[in-house]
Amino acid sequence: MDRPLAPLLGRVARQDRAALRELYDATVERLLAVATRLLDDRGAAEDVVQEVFVAVWTRADQLPELREHPLAWLTTMVRHRAIDQLRRRRPEVPLQWQDADGEEHAVDLPDPEANPARRLMEAQSDQRLRDCLGRLEPEPRDAVLLAYFEGLTHGELAERLGKPLGTVKAWVRRSLGRLRDCLGDLEALA
Repeated sequence: MDRPLAPLLGRVARQDRAALRELYDATVERLLAVATRLLDDRGAAEDVVQEVFVAVWTRADQLPELREHPLAWLTTMVRHRAIDQLRRRRPEVPLQWQDADGEEHAVDLPDPEANPARRLMEAQSDQRLRDCLGRLEPEPRDAVLLAYFEGLTHGELAERLGKPLGTVKAWVRRSLGRLRDCLGDLEALA
């Protein structure tokens, strides 16, 4: 799917509205599925996808890396914005009780576990993961990203990447090991 999308992005960078519509039509269902799975809210997912397409429209000429693997980049953009939205939500803890007359009451209290320091630590963890992903070779990195962000099986990865099944399995296994090692090394430095 990435090959037909790359020329569309070039046209979008030149502010071609028809190309943006084609890009949207070709990817919206998959991107909505990713956002909905993360947010568990179709309306919020639609907002996230809309934000991504606005960003693509306004910055497509500044995002040349988007043209190499458009669907992977769009999916990553949706995922990051959905996670950002989850972090902005004010988490609440429901409290329910029954009074002496047997009447039930409920109130949602702010979650004491949700705080700016935790959000900062999560953002730093995300950055560490991006840094570690950047250390992987391109093809194995793509295999891991497609497996985890698009939910592709090893067989689907092999077909999509045009590589033998054994190669794809080895890439994913080795890449996950390298990510684990890299994240552990970064934790030790922190």
